[in-house]
Amino acid sequence: MSSNPTNSGSPFVLLRAAEAATNWRALAMTGMAALAFFLSMAMTAWLAQHSILLGGLLTIVSLIVGITGYSAVGILLMRQSQGRELSFTDAIIQGVFTVHRMLGVALVLLVIFLLVALLAFAVLFLCKLPGLGSLLYAVMLPLLTVIIGVTFASIFYVAMPLAAPAIWAGNSVMETIARLFVIVRQRLLMTITYIVVLSFLVLFLSGVVSFILFSGYVTTMGISQAVGINPMGNVMGMMSGIMGNSMGNHMGYGGGFEALESGMAYTGAFGFATGLLFSVGMVIPFLTMINGTCLIYLQVTDGLNFTEAEEQLQAQMQEAKRRANEAKERAGAKLQEAKDAAAASAAAAKNQPPATPSAPVVPVAQVAPVARICSACKAPLAADDIFCGECGTKNPL
Repeated sequence: MSSNPTNSGSPFVLLRAAEAATNWRALAMTGMAALAFFLSMAMTAWLAQHSILLGGLLTIVSLIVGITGYSAVGILLMRQSQGRELSFTDAIIQGVFTVHRMLGVALVLLVIFLLVALLAFAVLFLCKLPGLGSLLYAVMLPLLTVIIGVTFASIFYVAMPLAAPAIWAGNSVMETIARLFVIVRQRLLMTITYIVVLSFLVLFLSGVVSFILFSGYVTTMGISQAVGINPMGNVMGMMSGIMGNSMGNHMGYGGGFEALESGMAYTGAFGFATGLLFSVGMVIPFLTMINGTCLIYLQVTDGLNFTEAEEQLQAQMQEAKRRANEAKERAGAKLQEAKDAAAASAAAAKNQPPATPSAPVVPVAQVAPVARICSACKAPLAADDIFCGECGTKNPL
């Protein structure tokens, strides 16, 4: 699947990254996106003072606005890198429909990182086993170091810079993940080299832009002071005006308000102009970075076959979904069995006749034998005595 065959293999393709500064559509879109984002953030800060709930909702809206503007600019530059044109409206509409893809890819990358961290935790926990634990640790320490290091490099140098261009090229979340896996597996070092070169290019352009703006800024400020406009001095003038007004109120003199009004006019203009210059200075490196990532994506994906990776990822997703459904069905069946058993026990207890209480069994007391006495002289007799031993009278048994 060739994405950019004309520039395939060219080591100087990144020199075109700075061409983004000449794309008036991208410049205008950047200004519109920045204005919309800052207005939404200002509204969010204002509403957060009155309602935390509304502030939280507006924060989400601001995030969506920022991602939409960023994607709209990136889509314009991606179409330029592909040799196609795109209108403002189409770029904004496509930018809106990339928000969920951006968030989806970010969520998948977070899950991958957490799984790697969990695997490392489990392996290192096994290294605490007595006996073989130290030997296992000696093997797993360098292995885990390489795995975690490659994971970090893949996320930092491949996933983070190239996920957005992959989405801007029209890929879904799963297609983007599949492409990132193929790039990591086949062209990781190539991508890292391109990203490092692009970083140096952006740093160089930032230095050039900073030199241009700083030299012009210092010279303009000097000329402003020569003609009597001193915005920085007006700040002190404002403070003097405030102090003068306060002293005048106490001592009966005025004149502080004139210095205050004079200082506020030029100080406000000075702050606005400085902020505008800073924003303009950030636009060129920003557009260069976005355009450079688009060019890198087209360069590293040229000639790669993503069909097999997409099919494998889709099959794995279907298998994971099937297992999740099976686990859900088993859990539902177990829960239903428990409910049925409880209902049967309750029904059996309800239909069983109540047991009649049995009378308590009173133990029969042993009758003590009656003592025998002689009928004539009343002398005590034994149980088997017939004749009395005192008087000789015969007694019946």
